[in-house]
Amino acid sequence: MPPPSIPRKVEDIIFYYYAKLVIAPSAGFHMNYQFILYTYSRLKNGEIHISDYERELMSLTEEQKCAFCRTSNDKLEAIHVVPKIIAKTIGMQNLVLACKNCADSKGEKDLIEWWCEHLGKERDEIPRLPIGLYLKNAYEFHKINFSLKKPCQSLGKLFLISQENNNGF
Repeated sequence: MPPPSIPRKVEDIIFYYYAKLVIAPSAGFHMNYQFILYTYSRLKNGEIHISDYERELMSLTEEQKCAFCRTSNDKLEAIHVVPKIIAKTIGMQNLVLACKNCADSKGEKDLIEWWCEHLGKERDEIPRLPIGLYLKNAYEFHKINFSLKKPCQSLGKLFLISQENNNGF
């Protein structure tokens, strides 16, 4: 859960977790909350931006490892980070390579639900590539639907808000 100083809006939840789970570990500042809050404020103020998908897509083609369990395997399959039934997200920007065990286990579950509830793992342990794509997809989806300023209490609620928005269209 973000600290109380972080507003509970979709955009703020995305920026906070992007700073915490994607940028901080990449910069060698995993769990350094001063760095995370500084990075969050820079994202919020527009000084830096969520990266484009190219960086993540390059790592898909370079590695032959499961995006979730990191096992090496020559029989990986492409699966959706955000299930199409949740956000109707299509294309390469929503795909990662997964081993059969992870792919079968995740199925059409939301990434956060699958990782935390089904696997019983900590949210902060979600690998950088899947969570980065998840947050980028959430940002793009909410930007298109003009819902970045809507209330949101947690990371696991990002696509529940999107389902409410879809029901109104």
